Amino acid sequence: MMDSVNRNAALVALAIICLLPLIMTGDCQAAPLEGQTGGNSSELASAFPEAPVVVNDDTLQEAISNYPNFVLDCWEIGCPPCKLIEPKIDRMAEEFKGRIVFAKLCIDRNPVTMSKFGISRTPTLLVFKNGTLVAMQVGNYPQEELKRMILTVLHMR
Repeated sequence: MMDSVNRNAALVALAIICLLPLIMTGDCQAAPLEGQTGGNSSELASAFPEAPVVVNDDTLQEAISNYPNFVLDCWEIGCPPCKLIEPKIDRMAEEFKGRIVFAKLCIDRNPVTMSKFGISRTPTLLVFKNGTLVAMQVGNYPQEELKRMILTVLHMR
């Protein structure tokens, strides 16, 4: 019995040691764990968050349905432009709280979404209005240009 406890503790310690570098570099920062949404379903349905929510293949459709103005940042691990656009998305989520919900999805871990929307390069922003995809923007652009594009396709000022 004690040997199996020691073996389990050693396996947990090994897992932590192996995963710690990934966590510390930010490579998994916005990547959901299996079944994790960054919040539960009731949180998704609550008031517009001031920070991007993390979605995955299983929770994306619910998020799109819950929010009339929804912007999805599709990123991938190790993508320099994805790291550059991340703070812009964070700032816009805060600025447009109550009007637009921003979300993040790691395409490395969500092949269904990647295939469904034909995402072949990152970062890719998908903009949804009332559940319908109204724009797709590929690449990292200045924040003001991204804001202008998003507000234009959502018919907002």
